[in-house]
Amino acid sequence: MRCTLILVGTELLNGATLDTNSVFMAEELNKAGIKIDYKLTVGDSLQKIEDALKFAKKMSDLVILSGGLGATDDDLTKEAIRKFLDKKFIIEDKELEEIKEKFRKLNIQFLNKNLKEVQKPEGAISIKNDVGMAPAFFVDGIAAFPGVPRELYNMFPKFLNFYTKNYCKDLDPIYIKDIIISGIPESILEEKIKGFFIEPNIEYEFLVKDYGIIVRMQTLDRYKNTVEKIKEKIYNSIGKYILTEDQEKIEDKIFKLLEKRNYTLSVAESCTGGMLSSTIVSVPGISKFFKEGLITYSNEAKIDRLNVNKNLIEKYGAVSKEVAKEMVIGLKTDVGISITGIAGPEGGTKDKPVGLVYIGVKVKEKVLTFKFDFIGDREKIRRKAVLHSLFELYKILEEDE
Repeated sequence: MRCTLILVGTELLNGATLDTNSVFMAEELNKAGIKIDYKLTVGDSLQKIEDALKFAKKMSDLVILSGGLGATDDDLTKEAIRKFLDKKFIIEDKELEEIKEKFRKLNIQFLNKNLKEVQKPEGAISIKNDVGMAPAFFVDGIAAFPGVPRELYNMFPKFLNFYTKNYCKDLDPIYIKDIIISGIPESILEEKIKGFFIEPNIEYEFLVKDYGIIVRMQTLDRYKNTVEKIKEKIYNSIGKYILTEDQEKIEDKIFKLLEKRNYTLSVAESCTGGMLSSTIVSVPGISKFFKEGLITYSNEAKIDRLNVNKNLIEKYGAVSKEVAKEMVIGLKTDVGISITGIAGPEGGTKDKPVGLVYIGVKVKEKVLTFKFDFIGDREKIRRKAVLHSLFELYKILEEDE
């Protein structure tokens, strides 16, 4: 089963909007065993959407579009599909009443132009929109969804369940195993594990991310056991660099270790300005162990709140391993993290460039500091600092007895 995704919207081409819909759909399609061969992004042009449909239908069994189902003049997806299939538009009375009721509940006037939201090509099957206005629909191997992510997320699983039951009864699901690795260069990593990648039915790839490297193995579900055997070999070879698998987040793993050891956790942040605390408190149940998060952005705050020695700051600077160590020691907690650095775009010097970050980690009496030279814009540097601080803490917690 082959599939092509078509993302519709000029805002996706000019950078005004980030495409997250295709990522979500790809993950869901992979689980079902439907492989994506092409992903096309087109602007709000009737002709370009038609051209994309012609290509996609020629190359794929299933074509999925996202975007352009609204009521405005630049919402052209339905018209493009109608023309491509040479069908007329219909409006079902039930669906018209449903959307009018939604407008009434929101105290919004229903205009004639809103009829466009429930138009669909003749013969199309609708997918109910529980969180928005326009329903999605499926007709002749073409599925179309609104571009609003929460609406797509609501309807896409329902469509996929319908589609696989009726059109993919003998489909072999796709199995994907991600192993997330940090602390080893990509070239060395490849040399250490490439000898394991010899099975012909498995696709391998390395994905470099801000937080490390994803080693991805993708195959059909029937070869799942083979992938697990390869994973075991990877663990035996470079286990100390492996952080997580699949969708498991490092903060979730830290939570499990804190729970196991009944440790409290506190953090002191400078350049990350609360991003670390926000990441930690995203974990359900963490309130049992997370004691406090301090944003000690100024030197005065470091001195007053964490008892950092003023002379150390004057001698080494606020961005230094000495200050990072003092910051984490100043936290009255079992486990602590401190971060101090230069996120940019200004503030860097020859000796201390933008991207320089020091991280302190404390687990009971053990205190370690780490130096990083991150590359990227301000947001990326801050995010990398957060992720690497969590990774370093996790490694130490795992070793802690």
